[in-house]
Amino acid sequence: MFRFKNQQFEFTISGVRFGGQPGRRRTVMVGSMCYPRHTIIEDRTTGRCHAGSFERLLALKSAAMEETSTPGGVMLFAETAEAMEMHLRRAADITSMPLFIDSPSVDVRLVGARIAHEIGISERVVYNSITAGVSERELEAICDSGITAAVLLAFNPADLGVKGKIYLLEDGGGLLPSGLVELARKAGITRPLIDTAVMAAEQGAGAALRAIIVSKAKWGLPSGCALHNAVESYSPLAALKDEERKIYQYVDTASAIMPIMAGGDFVIYGPIEHARRACHAASFADEMMEQAAADL
Repeated sequence: MFRFKNQQFEFTISGVRFGGQPGRRRTVMVGSMCYPRHTIIEDRTTGRCHAGSFERLLALKSAAMEETSTPGGVMLFAETAEAMEMHLRRAADITSMPLFIDSPSVDVRLVGARIAHEIGISERVVYNSITAGVSERELEAICDSGITAAVLLAFNPADLGVKGKIYLLEDGGGLLPSGLVELARKAGITRPLIDTAVMAAEQGAGAALRAIIVSKAKWGLPSGCALHNAVESYSPLAALKDEERKIYQYVDTASAIMPIMAGGDFVIYGPIEHARRACHAASFADEMMEQAAADL
């Protein structure tokens, strides 16, 4: 067990606390909706979902959080501006959880930021994410939107190790004129969340766990990752067939607690359908961390 000597910043987003010393707070568990191949989607262009499915999954997530006393958020994925607006408006009406707006398209993310401002929920929304590919246009649009919370994705394609991630955050890592932390600050982001970037098992995914420790020791900012991304590409699991495929779920659940043991403040655990097992695992890990930190 460890305790960071520097100040650990805590941010509240839509009533949910992010950040702090390990063992002194609960980990925020973020589940994804409307992701590629998500079966609830009836029309990916318009964002239309099968009747009742969107509401059912948010209710499942809320029930898991209440059952385990685990805080949570929702990652809303969209490929088009129309779908982003549909998902964001619907989620804002149903839940009070923090809403992460996610898309591979900068323009779609910025539509989400604009819609959040229009319907008065900018303080509830997290922009996902500011990356090594960020442009001045994107930063200016984020600033104009009034959103003050964003994920800083520490993916450095030139260096997948811990140093590459930290240098990208600190000084741009040779890819940007300034580090992501400073660029986000200039864009009006006062509540940054650092994602230490897990892409695939064979791309040094484990470095993201140590990068959480380094990030919190250096900046004291809320940090976490989506280690489940590595599970999806782990070759021994891909080789499992038929009944043995259930082993995948065990490993996937284990991946949700590894960032917690590394001091992480939030975990992006994958499909929202997995909320119950992810929240129960996180609740147990948080309790063990609290016991371990009791005399620190």
